[in-house]
Amino acid sequence: NAGHAIALAIESRITDGSQLVALIGPGNNGLDGLIACSELRKTDSYIMTIILLTNTVSEREDFLEELDLINSDVKIYDSLDCDSKFQEIEVILSKADVVLDAIFGIGLSRNIEDPLKAYINRIIDSLPENVLKVAVDIPTGVNTDTGEVDQTVFGADLTFALACPKLAHFTQPAAYFCGKVEVLDIGISIKEMKEINVNLITEIFVGSKIPMRPLGSNKGSFGKIMIVGGSKEFVGAPALAGKAALRTGAGLVTSAIPTAISSSFAPLFPESTLIQLPETSENNSAWNSAKYIHKNLAEYSVMLIGCGLGVSNQTTNIVENLLIPDIDVPKLIIDADALNILSRMYKWWDKVDDNAILTPHPGEMSRLTSLSINEIQSNRINVAQEFSCKWNKIVVLKGANTVIASPDGEVWVSKFANPALASAGTGDVLAGIIAGLLAQNVSMVDAALLGVYIHGLTGETFGKSSGLLASDLLESIPFIMDRLRINKGFKN
Repeated sequence: NAGHAIALAIESRITDGSQLVALIGPGNNGLDGLIACSELRKTDSYIMTIILLTNTVSEREDFLEELDLINSDVKIYDSLDCDSKFQEIEVILSKADVVLDAIFGIGLSRNIEDPLKAYINRIIDSLPENVLKVAVDIPTGVNTDTGEVDQTVFGADLTFALACPKLAHFTQPAAYFCGKVEVLDIGISIKEMKEINVNLITEIFVGSKIPMRPLGSNKGSFGKIMIVGGSKEFVGAPALAGKAALRTGAGLVTSAIPTAISSSFAPLFPESTLIQLPETSENNSAWNSAKYIHKNLAEYSVMLIGCGLGVSNQTTNIVENLLIPDIDVPKLIIDADALNILSRMYKWWDKVDDNAILTPHPGEMSRLTSLSINEIQSNRINVAQEFSCKWNKIVVLKGANTVIASPDGEVWVSKFANPALASAGTGDVLAGIIAGLLAQNVSMVDAALLGVYIHGLTGETFGKSSGLLASDLLESIPFIMDRLRINKGFKN
């Protein structure tokens, strides 16, 4: 089934007369590639070359059977230690339209060694720039379980994931070498698969959870959000978050900001109501600002704290007084400087209500955990899972292929890894989207998952070019929401 599915997927992408080179390894990945070649030869529409990367291929009867089925005019190379033969292969590779990597699959857990390493490197160096590089299940040189890559790695443009996505498809640095990932149905049901501990956020799942907009609703129907943030250095951060919340469908946003920035803030976000906080001479919110927020907090269903807040003795006092558990607080999103402030508090996770979503980037996660950024980035899934359980909070570890972990040990990964989103303010937009979903009574975990997906999909509409502003995302959010609703089966 796998070989047949691979053949169909390749056939839909190439034209008659295309030159296809298949790199076949000794295991089941190689057998799947060989069966795909056998299927493709039935049409007699392509110029095909098969390169057997190891001599052990000839020891397997199932390989020999497939080779016998392939027409005699297919060039098959089964010995690469002859330099003159390899020079002939290099000429063929230089003219290839498609190269199929079926050397190693999900079983590779060790480094590739010579002479195979030298062969693969020489093959890679011979490929033309415009060749379509396709990998079966996982590119050669990628560790499926860890996402690590070998020094010798086949960088694919397209990877056919057999039956289901693999962890490495959405874990850096491996994801970079997988290119676009397409899942192929090979006739294996979910029940037949081993237990899967990490989940991929899919559009079907997100579409099933998008909140509806009933006729006859009013702004009170879609929740009220309190955003605590802003400082003279970061006037725009709470405005970006608040606008994102409204674009996501929240009914009302109130911004609790220092008085001194209110005149510059209001034109940025005229839709917001304001709570003007008393301040210090540095224009940071003063220590007694918490009481101004407490006074009206019961009216709100969500509080987002941290966007542009700044870190000072005064803002530290505000965070401490707003987040201690003996005060009745709404659903919480803790972002940016509020996370930096928490990282200075002893066992802060015991002091903060468990009804919270934390949205750290790797630097903030480093301060919260005392791990280095490199330790976090090299093991993002396990780090997010471990500390979500330890803190008893939902963790959204931002970055390429954002990871979401819940205290019950469940982990989800975003398929999006878009460098266009690596700019100031995009994190504020994400926090606002999550807040907007929470305000509409989406559950805590689902709000985090939907928020990450909507944010990533919105970024994808702009491609991967540089120069994207966080504010550029805002107008696209409602259209993305509508698209997801349509896929769910209903419109606004």
